Amino acid sequence: IIASGVLVVLIAGVFIALLNINALIARNKSYLIEQAERSLGRKISVGDVEATLFSGIGARLINFTMADDPGYASGDFVRAKDVQVIVKFWPLLKKSVQVKKAILNEPVIQLVRNPDGSFNFSTIGKKLKEKKEAGEKEKKERAPKEERESAFLITLVDISGGNVRYIDKKDGTDLQLRQIDLKVEDLDFDKPFAVKLAAAVFADKQNLKLTSKIGPLRTDGESKQFPVDGELDIDPLDTTQLKAALPKLKTALPKDLDLSGVFRIKDLKFKGMLKDLALNGEIEGTNGALRYGKTFQKAAGIPLTLNADAHYSADKVSIRRGRLKLHTLELVTAGDVQFGDVTVLNLSVDSQPATLDGWDKIIPAIASYQLAGTMDVKATVRGKVGKGAAPQIQGTLNLKKASAKPPEFPKPIENLDTKINFTGQRADISDMTLSLGKSRIRLVAAIEKFSPLTLTYKMSTAELWPADYSASLADERKADVIRNLQSEGQFSMAGDNMVYQGKLNSAEGKLYNVVYKGLDATLSLADKVANIKSLRVNALSGNLQVEGEYSFKEPVPRFSLASKVQGIDVKELYSALDAKAERDIRGKLNADMKLAGSGQNWEAIKPTLRGQGDAEVLQGALLNFNIAESALNGRIESQLRFG
Repeated sequence: IIASGVLVVLIAGVFIALLNINALIARNKSYLIEQAERSLGRKISVGDVEATLFSGIGARLINFTMADDPGYASGDFVRAKDVQVIVKFWPLLKKSVQVKKAILNEPVIQLVRNPDGSFNFSTIGKKLKEKKEAGEKEKKERAPKEERESAFLITLVDISGGNVRYIDKKDGTDLQLRQIDLKVEDLDFDKPFAVKLAAAVFADKQNLKLTSKIGPLRTDGESKQFPVDGELDIDPLDTTQLKAALPKLKTALPKDLDLSGVFRIKDLKFKGMLKDLALNGEIEGTNGALRYGKTFQKAAGIPLTLNADAHYSADKVSIRRGRLKLHTLELVTAGDVQFGDVTVLNLSVDSQPATLDGWDKIIPAIASYQLAGTMDVKATVRGKVGKGAAPQIQGTLNLKKASAKPPEFPKPIENLDTKINFTGQRADISDMTLSLGKSRIRLVAAIEKFSPLTLTYKMSTAELWPADYSASLADERKADVIRNLQSEGQFSMAGDNMVYQGKLNSAEGKLYNVVYKGLDATLSLADKVANIKSLRVNALSGNLQVEGEYSFKEPVPRFSLASKVQGIDVKELYSALDAKAERDIRGKLNADMKLAGSGQNWEAIKPTLRGQGDAEVLQGALLNFNIAESALNGRIESQLRFG
């Protein structure tokens, strides 16, 4: 009973003391606010002030506001439904105020960074500190270490249901965090302190979770120098809104790289400083879009996941181990990527077999080719990339049962099987086989250089049907076939300039309704001019030799042709020129002619034909027939000799 009575008396005493303190605070509220304003250098407004005892010695400030520094922004620096400040008891006996805990309920905070890099909170209490600095310097130097510690320390900051707006006048940032739950322990800018944060970023509910050790913080406000050690989750993250809020993000990324849509950052561990940072975690971007210039365009909905253990420093990303899943491709990688005016790669890649279906939606250059089949790659990539530079590649690329349909081909290329060996700037295709319509083709090639693209090749096939690769072929040519075809040559491509030199021969076949044997040709292409350096063929019971040039530099193509004909059957010739014609023609034609003209088609070419030549028909007869007018419909100087 006595103990209970003592307890009641103590509680009553504490209650009376609390009432007295509250009454004392109420009577001196204006004075206390004035002292706080002088100390902090900011205008302060408080609705009510209550003393706290049971939850800790301190005070609760109802409807609290602190004005911003006019040099940074107008309005309030912070306003809160209530602020509770709890101080440590024993330091009070030494006339030192050490804040044990500061609790802000539903605060709205505005952080501003000036163009010179300083923050609006840096001027809080600045005038008072400058005034005391000179007088206390000597005293602090003589005082014990524990007495030289900051007179105003905050052990814990707790924010519930807050909103923060960060405005950076130096780089244009305007970022808002809402529904903030924040706990900061051992807050001291001169030492590391712990942070736990949950907030909503461009979302209706909390989607950001952060735990970290931060600091010590630099007095110059240079955030890239802040030490950090923690873990981050943002799920989801709207990068479209993020780019609008952080304009500097665009300049921080490679200029051709663009992000939009929703990404997810999961279990991202980080340690170091922003300019020298170790990272280990996952980025998931299936619902986001990722574009790199005109060469790569991943749209929203295409699977993308990146797991990486990496380190960023001095514009270089060092990947200890990375795992990428993009569409159907899964690969692991390691190495370095150095960013700058030109990106420099030093990477190893190793993929699982991946289907080629759907890659035309990601790589615009192959958008019209309807790719299918499987591929896998194992390689190292080293060197500069971009601005005309190509890296060195060592490794292999395998294609199995691949297929593609070029837009102008009526039939797809199918059953393509090959292994491509990369060695530096070179790639060797040792044995490629593929099907094109009715044909099975074998190809051996070597890419001598990737930039500019230069390759040599050898190709052979038992037969090749032009109708399989030319959709515009006339009906009467659907039966054309080139048999026992062999070709070899060199091809290069620099910008829009294509260069080709090659040879081809065919044992027999049928072209333009003419059966032939022994086709042998040497061809070239350069500066939009195609040359027939030499063409020999046996046809129409005789033989033909041709040299010529075809220029398509101008809107209207031009050509010139020199031909030598020996022993061609005239009747077969005119049947080939006009299958419906009925002519009483016999004989063997020898001719030596030169022709020139221009036009997109035969009807446009006929009026432009010019030429000269000699022709003779042996052992034949021409009745009421002018070969020059009928065959060429041009102006040909003719000499006919009959024998």
